[in-house]
Amino acid sequence: MIPKYIKLLFCIPFVIIICHSVYLFTVYSSIPDTIPIHGYGNMKDIDGSKIFLIMPILMNLVILLFIWLIIRRPDKIKFTFEINDDEREKIYHITQLALVIIAIFATIMMTPLSFSDVVYR
Repeated sequence: MIPKYIKLLFCIPFVIIICHSVYLFTVYSSIPDTIPIHGYGNMKDIDGSKIFLIMPILMNLVILLFIWLIIRRPDKIKFTFEINDDEREKIYHITQLALVIIAIFATIMMTPLSFSDVVYR
């Protein structure tokens, strides 16, 4: 069973995504049709459509889905240590809390910071 505080904390990434999406869609018409898309490694920067601004939001939602699936079934995690029956619930709650913190951090890093040079000019 997932504790109520874990469910409430897991809502934070969605609130961030919703707020950022609302802001993105309010300024979407003022963004140029072609935006710079930054390459990595030996790839050069190219120009792309502004529809690519939605990709980090979609990727973030996919990541949150995978994290939620793990949070729902912590018994499927293969821990590197043996878990006693009396400590099982405590370890599962700590693991779920760590996963929620990772979800919040991933959302903060992916959503508003990933394309700040285009939207926040």
